[in-house]
Amino acid sequence: MSSYAGPAPSTAPDDDAPAAGAGGGSRRSDVVVIGAGHNGLTTAAYLAKAGLDVQVLEAYHEIGGMLTSNAIFPSAPDHIFSEGGIQASLFNGTTIEKDLELDKHGLRRLYADPFHVHLEPDGPSIAFWQDARKTAEEIRHFSPRDADAYLRFAAMLDAGVSLTFPYLLGHPLRPRPRTVLEAIPTALRKRKELLPLVRFFSGAHEDLILEYFEHPLVRAALASMPPFCWMRQDGTGWALIYLGICHRTGSWRFEGASGALPNALASALRSYGGRIRTSAPVEELIVRNGAVVGARLENGDEYLADVVVAACSPVATFNHLLPKGTLPDHLERRAAAIPTQNTGAGNLKIDMAFKGQLSTPKHNAWRKDGLDLRRPIISWHSYDEHIQAWDDAVGGRWPERIPFISIVPTAIDPTQAPAGQDTLWLWSGIVPSRPSVPWEQVRDEIGRKVTEDLTTVYDGIDELLIDARVYSAPDLEERFFVPGGNVYHVDPFMMRFGPLRPAPGLSSYDTPVPGLYITGAGTHPTGGIAGIPGQQAALRLLRKRGLIGARARARKALSAVR
Repeated sequence: MSSYAGPAPSTAPDDDAPAAGAGGGSRRSDVVVIGAGHNGLTTAAYLAKAGLDVQVLEAYHEIGGMLTSNAIFPSAPDHIFSEGGIQASLFNGTTIEKDLELDKHGLRRLYADPFHVHLEPDGPSIAFWQDARKTAEEIRHFSPRDADAYLRFAAMLDAGVSLTFPYLLGHPLRPRPRTVLEAIPTALRKRKELLPLVRFFSGAHEDLILEYFEHPLVRAALASMPPFCWMRQDGTGWALIYLGICHRTGSWRFEGASGALPNALASALRSYGGRIRTSAPVEELIVRNGAVVGARLENGDEYLADVVVAACSPVATFNHLLPKGTLPDHLERRAAAIPTQNTGAGNLKIDMAFKGQLSTPKHNAWRKDGLDLRRPIISWHSYDEHIQAWDDAVGGRWPERIPFISIVPTAIDPTQAPAGQDTLWLWSGIVPSRPSVPWEQVRDEIGRKVTEDLTTVYDGIDELLIDARVYSAPDLEERFFVPGGNVYHVDPFMMRFGPLRPAPGLSSYDTPVPGLYITGAGTHPTGGIAGIPGQQAALRLLRKRGLIGARARARKALSAVR
């Protein structure tokens, strides 16, 4: 198993690199954005489109953050990998693509339906389609009772999505009046479906599955998506809202791998006059008279601005970049306590390059509908294996069998590898965040075990494998600059969303420190491929500066008269 970290830094010139490496250089702009992940670039593009002078600073040698796409193996230079996230759902409910005209900048979405298929070892499977009725018919083959229960469950989730989705797309503390007014008739119309949501948001992931469903395959499938928190813990059942969102918005990927999204955003940003500097790690925020007025790089270069938007982890922003004592004492203490490893679970990411195409003949033959199981997310671990793995992870133990999800991205987008060859993307959220045996001691063993597990479903794993890379929390922390290797930036507890994300008093995109805004996965509404935090942070800043809304229209009219 390779640990090769990727290609050498690009030698292409940055958009902006004053006195690069020399120290002491400086320049001024209206806004500095720290981090060129998709949220940071979304913020920057909206602000630049509104006419502000925007400078983006990125610590890595290329843009993209957790959506970076790269050829990561010297032995497979034409195999492209999504280094972080791969499947978009919340993004599809936003106006970002339309607002920034990303199609004109090369963005092409690829529909993934079904979005998830769960397999039994001997061949049977259940596909989860955007159409919940189609999913229920798949379940009916195994259990008519569970099929009917799934329709009720999906109706409950749909009611929850109808009520909460507008809130997810807005400001956590200042929902639009229209959003509130429209929620009232929705709640009245779907009140029967909404009543069970009290149980849904307060109960455990495990309890909800056992309460609604009886067939082992159905239970196993619902245990596999998505694995955010310990399944036995109260308040974890909310994670199944993922199903409701996928039924509502569908599930999509991007042609050319996930990096296509940040690349399109960067192109849009540049078209509006914005600038990006890579290989530019920020050492600290510059504070004068209690206000943030810029950012200083590790090499000494200073970027001064009216506003700094930190699109990196809020843990890094408040505890490392912001000078101590800038926040009020009680908020500084809250910032220090923002959780990144308290769920007990970390992440495992494996990428594989193949010199031919994988296949799933046993499971494809059982389905008899021609569905290529290389295309959707697939999983196959049992319900009991999920429960045991969670218990092990929370206890600091490496599970004997680690449940995971896998995709063959080249099945839906052959451009990501040479003709007739495949890549494989694998992710698990059920490994210990604080392991009793360090990751460095088990990396090879974990890689071997997972590879053996893959051979139970995919033909061609051993004979076609060119190379593989195995990452867990320490690698993710180093690669993506996220404390604790937490790809969500903040632990996804139920009580760390909305006005509590990342912490009470710090949940508005504009912080208590004048001149400092935050965005990214650690802010409302969540991580994943959404772009909502970036969009909403930009809109909040523009509203406060009078560049959108009634004041902006009045200003524009006055300018026209003059």
